[in-house]
Amino acid sequence: MELVWSKKMSVGNESIDLEHKLILDLVNEIEIVIRMKDSALFIRAIEKLEKITFRHFQNEENIAHAINYPFKEHHIEHQYILGEFQSIKNELAKNQSRWSESIAEHYYMFLSTWAVDHVIEDDMKMKPFLEACPYDFKPGDLES
Repeated sequence: MELVWSKKMSVGNESIDLEHKLILDLVNEIEIVIRMKDSALFIRAIEKLEKITFRHFQNEENIAHAINYPFKEHHIEHQYILGEFQSIKNELAKNQSRWSESIAEHYYMFLSTWAVDHVIEDDMKMKPFLEACPYDFKPGDLES
């Protein structure tokens, strides 16, 4: 099932919204790779998603700190997800990069659920704070 970003998923910040769109696109890419049954592409797609997600988390945390958003609980969620990426990679390495279709589907379901929940449940809590800033706000904008 293709994940599609919509305006109702906007948290009120251009860079965060663009990163969310990219994350959803990458999760969709993982679903395509699963159907292709190509383990090398699957591993590369997981690693690419992990890299983009890590950068997104850094950006999100920088923005949260700049707008004085209480981020401790959100940070814990970020650490959990990064740990899950590591678990997925460890599992793939343990199985010499071989995976069954059911395992790949399990990872896809986890990632797709996380990607949507991350935006709708976690990041949406930042929206009231972000609405006080211009849509294209970046952390350095508050420095004078």
